[in-house]
Amino acid sequence: MIGLAMRTAIDLGLHRKANEVSLDLFTAQLRRRLFWTVYYLERVVSMSLGRPFSIADRNIDLPLPLDVDDDVRDPTVLSAAPPTDRPTTMTFALFLIKVRQIDSKVQHKIYRADRPLHTLRSKMDRLFLELEEWKQSALLRFNGPDLDYPMLHYNRALRLLIQPFLPSLPLTDPYYHICLRAAGDICQTHKRLHQSLEYGHSFLAVQTVFMAGITLLYALWTHTSEVWSVQMSNDIRACSTVLFVMGERAAWVKKYRDAFELLVNAAMEKLEGSDAAKKVGMAELMTAQHGSANPRNTASMSKEYPTTGPNMPDVNSVQMDPAAQDHGVRMAFQLAPWIDLEEDCPFWMPDFETLESLSGNLWNGEDSVLFDPL
Repeated sequence: MIGLAMRTAIDLGLHRKANEVSLDLFTAQLRRRLFWTVYYLERVVSMSLGRPFSIADRNIDLPLPLDVDDDVRDPTVLSAAPPTDRPTTMTFALFLIKVRQIDSKVQHKIYRADRPLHTLRSKMDRLFLELEEWKQSALLRFNGPDLDYPMLHYNRALRLLIQPFLPSLPLTDPYYHICLRAAGDICQTHKRLHQSLEYGHSFLAVQTVFMAGITLLYALWTHTSEVWSVQMSNDIRACSTVLFVMGERAAWVKKYRDAFELLVNAAMEKLEGSDAAKKVGMAELMTAQHGSANPRNTASMSKEYPTTGPNMPDVNSVQMDPAAQDHGVRMAFQLAPWIDLEEDCPFWMPDFETLESLSGNLWNGEDSVLFDPL
């Protein structure tokens, strides 16, 4: 649907500045807001599903909407310089659109099939600087709890940028730890947001949290005690907590929670285990833990983590849902090769549709209601 919406917008010429020449200022602003909203949604959904964009950024010359309150119609106000002393009702949306534009550059320059990954390393520096500039601008316009959501998008973009290069980055490379911190902050921010009843859920949020957690487990699996810390423990626990909360509102999320707990157990076993345990692959270790690739009598799937805060569910006692257990186990065993990579392999994360196919139960055919009401 969002692809159709973007193609319709392109057919109407909403992406070209020349097509608003004859329009009054307010109508032109409405057209800009419409196009850039469609752009934002299409970028987010396409990247999550691993689909190409309907239009490249280089084919868009439409400016962003003005940073004014969306009910302003006065031509004098619309033609004046936007305020810089306070956020408007458009400020937040404009920041999100701008970070999606950087995401588009990452997708175009890094996530490509026509070039070996090692030849793209030099492109990461400029993209990182663009994200840092975006972050500094956001820090000047937002503060307190209002910063949580912008920083969530910032950390998501950082993870997407650096993650493919993780196998080739030494632990001494600052980018490695920047990526881990971004993944951890994603989990912690989602945990804070889920303490508020106003925060909703979506398949995008599930994917964002799950992929952040998998990134942490990848680092823990490949470097064990070299990266293990109380902070990483807290971040992994936060991911488990958020997946548990989401799973209570949507049955299809439980397979993600259960798969994550299986992978956590394997990573913790390697961290705490013998030298022999540290030399086997993740799938082999999970098989040894549970007897087969399809265990049916697993009672509890989580390790003990340090407590990270009150008023949150106790994920140390999470039980695997029997109905979703097979899907979670299947997903975990098929995700293991993504984590247990050779050093010279790119760390590509599966997109949402691939994740759903791993569980053997496609998302769009499983639940007619994605999330229960609050």
